[in-house]
Amino acid sequence: MIFSLISITKSYSQENIFNRSSIKTGIGIGYNDSKEENGLGLIYNLGYQKSFGVKERFRINPNLIIGGFSTNLITDTRDQFYRITSLQMNVSYDVVRYNSISLLLCTGVFGNYSRGLLGTGGELQNNQNSEYFQKFYFGGSLGIGLRINPIKSRIAYEIKPFTIQLGNKGFSLGYIMMGLDIKFKN
Repeated sequence: MIFSLISITKSYSQENIFNRSSIKTGIGIGYNDSKEENGLGLIYNLGYQKSFGVKERFRINPNLIIGGFSTNLITDTRDQFYRITSLQMNVSYDVVRYNSISLLLCTGVFGNYSRGLLGTGGELQNNQNSEYFQKFYFGGSLGIGLRINPIKSRIAYEIKPFTIQLGNKGFSLGYIMMGLDIKFKN
């Protein structure tokens, strides 16, 4: 009898039950372009995600994207080094799902703050012609990706090969991102 109680308790405690909330993280490569600045750089994503519906196909995700950009591989513009901080509110939906794999579409709105140096002249030249800038942009985003969400796993994976943000003042940011969702246990 004691053995059966221990085995029942142990099997129940090992069962993974997750709620509908998770922490969303990601890393990617992006290309940013606007009337003043353009560059290539790394971006990082951190946010919260909440799933809705019987099959949890609909998700809301407020998040923060930060990134650093430069013109190291871009030859048709003056040197630039700048950072972006973007607050977003995204919604995503699993359009097609087979077991734990789904094709997702996401859309949302954002506010972006860019700041940095334009025309730095490079490391070897005198930096007399450089200027500091700061700009605020707002707009919408659209993306497509693949989501792998094993039911009994604490981690869900996302690969977004295409996401674009379009905003005012000619702002655009396109990026490729790989992400992890870390689910909360009940």
